[in-house]
Amino acid sequence: MSMIKVFSPAKVNLDLLINYKRDDCYHDINSLVQTVNLYDELVIQKSENDENVTIDFPLKSVLYDKNLIVLAAKNFLEAFNIKDSIHIKVKKRIPLGSGLGGGSSNAAATLIGLSKIFEIDDFSRILDIARGLGSDIPFFLFSRTAKISGRGEVVTPFKITNKLEYLLIFPGIESKTNDLYNLWDKDQSKPLKDSATTKFNRISLNNEDYILKNDFTPILLRQNQIYRSIFETLDNVGIRSYSISGSGSTVFCLLEDNYDSSEAEAYIESSGALKVVRAEPVEGWHFSID
Repeated sequence: MSMIKVFSPAKVNLDLLINYKRDDCYHDINSLVQTVNLYDELVIQKSENDENVTIDFPLKSVLYDKNLIVLAAKNFLEAFNIKDSIHIKVKKRIPLGSGLGGGSSNAAATLIGLSKIFEIDDFSRILDIARGLGSDIPFFLFSRTAKISGRGEVVTPFKITNKLEYLLIFPGIESKTNDLYNLWDKDQSKPLKDSATTKFNRISLNNEDYILKNDFTPILLRQNQIYRSIFETLDNVGIRSYSISGSGSTVFCLLEDNYDSSEAEAYIESSGALKVVRAEPVEGWHFSID
């Protein structure tokens, strides 16, 4: 096999609970996470370049040496003593800094794609590579609904019996995870006294009441008025279950059965400041092979 196209999914954090800052400077968290069918695309192929990893990446703000795709590829080739050169072309649909895990998903997709190209069936070693690269990458490697804990590297698959549908609302701003954790560390996140963080933040999940709580929400509401504006808009159009994914900036809505969201989507996008995408949960990796 010389080429593979891998569809790299986004994720939604149904909740995100921060427990404490660990001695290794990471944070101990708990989160219920789903992969959804908003995809980046990675085309990975063997090449004749002198450099072992080359990349065609559309976002110039992401430096080559910091790009998780490049780091994943180099670590994979080194771990399995592969001398071939590879080229990766990336088509981005998951916004940068959106709390949907695009970078981590791309890294996991790179590991999966290379394992197919070089016919390496060693999930345990690949998982070790993923753990060394970043906290969300092990979750994406499993690519299924799961509860994650520790710094994110402990992945426990979890079955949700509900049929879920999402609206993903993009405010067009980039949220930086490290900045959010620094604010949380400084204890600047005090629970707000109004209803913005608590109203309509519950769903019935597996026939149990489930709270859509994100510990970053109070910080994000203080940082940017747009989150409060989105919440108020959702209240106005009758959507009752919503929260923020990861460290922002995406606001997600869970739609009730048979809810026709077309008018709500048009209303949300009418200001021109917001973009809305529908999404559904997916499991497993999807790719095409040449």
